[in-house]
Amino acid sequence: MKQLFLAVITLIALRGATQDRTGVWRGVVIFGQNGFSTNQNFLPSINNTLRNGRVLNESNRSGRQYINGNPEFETKAKLEIVQLDERMLAQLTSYSDDNSLITMYEFYVRPTPKEFYKYHLQAKSVLVNETIRKADLFDLRGSFKQTDSGYIFLGIWEDPFGRKRFGTFYFSASEEFLGINPELWHKFLKKNAQTDETKLPPALHYTPNPILDTLVTEEIAVYGNLVENGLTDQDTLSIWLNGKLLEDDIVPGKKPYHFRINLGQEEWNHITIRCKSEGKEKGAGVHLNLKFGEQQLKYNLALYQYQQSDWVIRRKIR
Repeated sequence: MKQLFLAVITLIALRGATQDRTGVWRGVVIFGQNGFSTNQNFLPSINNTLRNGRVLNESNRSGRQYINGNPEFETKAKLEIVQLDERMLAQLTSYSDDNSLITMYEFYVRPTPKEFYKYHLQAKSVLVNETIRKADLFDLRGSFKQTDSGYIFLGIWEDPFGRKRFGTFYFSASEEFLGINPELWHKFLKKNAQTDETKLPPALHYTPNPILDTLVTEEIAVYGNLVENGLTDQDTLSIWLNGKLLEDDIVPGKKPYHFRINLGQEEWNHITIRCKSEGKEKGAGVHLNLKFGEQQLKYNLALYQYQQSDWVIRRKIR
């Protein structure tokens, strides 16, 4: 009976260790040493309230650090993970409070079962940087834990060179579709000597939603820019308005490609961004900004050849 019990426990542990972490994780990254402690029941929510009722001390300005040009105690963030066996690739996107600033990072992930934090996310590159200063690389060390409401991922973030601790983080699983740059995943497969297309996670075989967003505006024009959020490998895109080609053979780079779409007198408008061709690596990953007057929206587009993302814009005549 004892051997059977141990066998069951071992099986459960193995299943937990090999569970597919592919998906989207939403949460916060906390700056400084005054964040929550993983040894206590201090798990912050998005609205700065901790599970035990303690509220983050917003008056303690001295404990704050500047990152991504945003002098806040914490920043909202999204962590997207794709997994191949025990190897993983992660893409982290951090947001400022008003969503006017965004920075993206690429991480390689390896399990560290003998350490306190069971996974090490090693920083590889800054994918998109719209900050007022240069974005620094950092590593993440964390563990997945199961709670009554589902899995969470929490731990610390630190200097990748000196192991200096910068703060803590906390993410919970989200139902959003995966928007990680497919080019990065294909590069990751090659690095791990994998060329079989079946190794591509099912989440990256998705067909984008025909309508990514539906918006209402009184503006006569939409201003936008596109930035490559991964490999600059000569992907080409096109922009369409109501079935008419506006911009062709766009090659996204590290500097924003700016464009303007005049909505005209039509009440309903249909905007399309289409992937015409792929570069050195399969797929195209771009970061898109759209601005309607004072309103600014941000999207991460992950497309393969001939795929597209669409927006329906209703223009309210003043």
